[in-house]
Amino acid sequence: MLSIRGMISRRELLTVGSVGLAGLGLPDFLQRQAQAGPAKSRAESVIFLYLQGSPSHLDTWDPKPDAPVDIRGEFKPIATTAPGMQLCEVLPMLARQARHFALVRSLGVKPKGLSNHGASIYMLLTAHDPNNFTPTGLAVPPSREDLPSFGSVIARYRPAERGSLSYAALCFPVREGAVSGVGQGAGLLGGTYDPFPFYDDPTGPIRAEAFTLPPDTTLGRLQARIDLRASLAARPGLGPKAFDGYYGEALSLIASAKARKAFRLEDEGQKQRERYGLTRFGQSCLLARRLIEAGTRFVQVTWPAGSDTEPAPGPDGSWDTHRNNFPMLKNWRCPVFDRAASALLEDLAQRGLLEKTLVVAVGEFGRSPKIGAPTTNNVGPGGRDHWPSCYTALLAGGGVRGGQVYGASDRNGAYPQKHPVHPYELIATIHYALGLDVATEYRDTLNRPRRLVEQGGPIVGLF
Repeated sequence: MLSIRGMISRRELLTVGSVGLAGLGLPDFLQRQAQAGPAKSRAESVIFLYLQGSPSHLDTWDPKPDAPVDIRGEFKPIATTAPGMQLCEVLPMLARQARHFALVRSLGVKPKGLSNHGASIYMLLTAHDPNNFTPTGLAVPPSREDLPSFGSVIARYRPAERGSLSYAALCFPVREGAVSGVGQGAGLLGGTYDPFPFYDDPTGPIRAEAFTLPPDTTLGRLQARIDLRASLAARPGLGPKAFDGYYGEALSLIASAKARKAFRLEDEGQKQRERYGLTRFGQSCLLARRLIEAGTRFVQVTWPAGSDTEPAPGPDGSWDTHRNNFPMLKNWRCPVFDRAASALLEDLAQRGLLEKTLVVAVGEFGRSPKIGAPTTNNVGPGGRDHWPSCYTALLAGGGVRGGQVYGASDRNGAYPQKHPVHPYELIATIHYALGLDVATEYRDTLNRPRRLVEQGGPIVGLF
């Protein structure tokens, strides 16, 4: 079980069963998720499909059939259910769901340092400029000095209702090299707003021990312990700060069993599970839908391979295709993503959830237009390099009008040509959909005011 340094791991949450006096348990985790009431919004929840490693936008969302052969690549464009929108042929299932989603084809940024993953990840996930990276843009281990991820910001300013999780992180941690958790935690906001991490492989049996009482404990017995804690906390000088009403919230979460039931993927039936794909990513997308149904506010499903992992065959391989881009996408990456993402959108729509659930899919950048061009980033035959200057994001639900293309890249997919969008504006759009004011400020460790996003506002034309 992997956990981000300074964050609450699932193993640590297991202590809730005994509510140990010295341990860190679910009540403490819930205490850290306190906040004022919910805001009016277009969306009630968000599923963020983070494709770390970054797929080639030219070979997925933004085909360039009229570009030179060493730019347009091997894949042909196909029509979709949205008039005028084309995708590459490796996404046929998503093409049938195009009426549900919008594409922003004009994302672009110049990260600090070299165009490596770390700085771009930090900028995307925190909506702020990186200030703790090496001169080459490589990541350093996360700390409480970091600015918070936008998922943690959502947990802070738009928490879930009592008895539900505010921020869950599924499938795999955000990872660059040996560093896990880049831009994913609450940072200086504190452990209050860290995600509940679940990185177990959901294709196997899932045990949700964090929400289950041990065999020798009943709800009544647990309630008695909580009442005792409350009475101790009421006496001057007795009881730690954690002895408070949040233990009652922990009891409520266990008693309601909503979260525990969400992890019971076997209740879906084999046909439904196969619809999403019997892969780590596919089953994580199915789990994300179930968590949303259980009242979770924000779910991040991170692609199950590190951002700079060598691409290899298999369903869990990397999007970082410095070489063999086309066979990797055609045979592995795109079929896995296509099946899972299309099933998620269709399933949410059929259940009446898409209207209230914003789904966003994006990587930290795109891939270079020129195929196999030798660069400092070690591009090999048939590969595409890092390319933060232009890429694409998919948005669906939560008030976003489906079937539209916002912005455009140039003839070679190298730079935004129409309506350029900074990634901070993408995050501002997520906040906007949830009813959050991006001008809201909090204080960093030096008591400086920080906005929810460093600069820019939402893409209101999507709604």
